[in-house]
Amino acid sequence: MGFHWVTFLAQILNLFVLVWLLKRFLYRPIVDVIAKRQAYIEDKVKNAEKASLAAQKQQEALARQAQEWQADRQKRLDAVYQEAEALKQEQTDQIRTETTRLRQKMQDDLNREALAKELEIRNIMIQNFMTLSRQVLTDLSGIGPMAQGIELFKKKVESLPKSTLNTIRASIQKESVLTVATSEKLTKSEQQNLTDFVSETFGDIPLKFTVRNDLILGIEMTVGETVLEWNLKSYLDLFENNLNTTLAGLIVKE
Repeated sequence: MGFHWVTFLAQILNLFVLVWLLKRFLYRPIVDVIAKRQAYIEDKVKNAEKASLAAQKQQEALARQAQEWQADRQKRLDAVYQEAEALKQEQTDQIRTETTRLRQKMQDDLNREALAKELEIRNIMIQNFMTLSRQVLTDLSGIGPMAQGIELFKKKVESLPKSTLNTIRASIQKESVLTVATSEKLTKSEQQNLTDFVSETFGDIPLKFTVRNDLILGIEMTVGETVLEWNLKSYLDLFENNLNTTLAGLIVKE
C-alpha cells in the first residue's frame, strides 16, 4: 500500500477548512458570547458596587439622620423638661407667695381683732376708771369733782419750791392775761376760787378761763415756759400703761 500525496493534501486542506469553519462559526460566536457574558457580569458587578456604595451612602445618611433625630429629640426633651421645671418653680413660687400673703393676712386679721379687743377693753376700763374717780373724789371731799380738782391743783402749786414760785411770779409780771384751761366749764364760785388763789400766790392778774377737751378732769395754767397743772390724765396715763403691759402679756400668752 503506497502513500498518496493527494489524499494527504486533501486531508490537510479539509483540516484547515474545518479549523476555519470552527473558528468562523463556532469559536468566534462562543468567544463573543463569553465576552458579552463577561461584560454583562462586569456591568452587573459595577452596578452592584454602585448600588452597594449608594446603599452604604444611604445607610450613612440614615444613620446621620437618626443621630440628628436623636439629638433633636433629646434637645426637645431637655427643652420640655426645663419648661416643666420652670413651670413647677413658678407655681411653687406662686404658692409660696400666696401662702405668705394669706398667712400675713391672717396675722393682720388676728392683730386687728386683738387691737379691737384691746381698745374695747381699754375704753371700758377708762370709762369705769373715770366714773370711779369722779365718785371717789365726790365721796371723799363731799364736793363736786371739779371743785376737788381745784383744791388738788392749789395744793400742788403750794408744794412747789420757793425758787420755782419766785420764777413764776417774775414771769407772771410780764403777762397781761393768764389763761387757765379746765376740762369742764367752771362755775362762778370755782372761777373766783382760782382767781383768789392766783392773786394771793403770784399777784393780781386777770384770768381767762377756757375749756379743753384733751384735759380729763383737770386744770392747766401756763406761765411762760412753766406749766402748772393737775390733771387726772396723768393718773390715767399711768393706768393705761399698766393696762397695756398687762394686755400685751395676755395677748402673747394666747
